[in-house]
Amino acid sequence: MRNLGRILQSVGLLILPFAIASELVGQVALGRSMLIALGGMVLFQIGMALQKTTEGG
Repeated sequence: MRNLGRILQSVGLLILPFAIASELVGQVALGRSMLIALGGMVLFQIGMALQKTTEGG
């Protein structure tokens, strides 16, 4: 579970710059970019929670 948590954190961190860059080049609207960034933040938080529960703290 700890490795899954770390993977989710990494994916969440990679999604954020993708959301910003895709909005800057005009591929997606600002609202869609914010939703993508929110998804990345949620994945990161889930990964962090999984990692903390398996570490006992």
